[in-house]
Amino acid sequence: MAGRNQRTLQLEGEVIEIIDAVGQPNARTLWVPALRALFGGVLVFAGVHVWVADTATREQRQTWLRNLDALDALAPSVVVPGHLAESAALDASAIAYTRQYLLAFDEELARARDSAALIAAMKARYPNAGMGVALDIGAKVAKGEMKWG
Repeated sequence: MAGRNQRTLQLEGEVIEIIDAVGQPNARTLWVPALRALFGGVLVFAGVHVWVADTATREQRQTWLRNLDALDALAPSVVVPGHLAESAALDASAIAYTRQYLLAFDEELARARDSAALIAAMKARYPNAGMGVALDIGAKVAKGEMKWG
């Protein structure tokens, strides 16, 4: 991630980079270059509704998408999402899932008259996704019906 704040630590001789997301306070990713392994933290989800309450505006979600692009550019072999369904694959498909979800959320947000309509639309698009509370709160925050943070 260009211009990122990066620190490292070592564990059993392996370097682990701590990557701060650009423009997303308190969002960090761990990257183990030798293993091509990415531990996505709150930026990467798989098989569950994505927590968008901390990114109430489209601009904030666009920043998130740019951070996902930067993570994808690392070409990880292993990706461990911060939140995932039990059956989720531990690979770069989690980055793609998060990206697709955020794009779908913005698409449905533009059409929805209120949070209930947004929730229904996202449940229709992601009928098997877990973590419904993330969708419920995120939809209310995005539609201005609830304050978060």
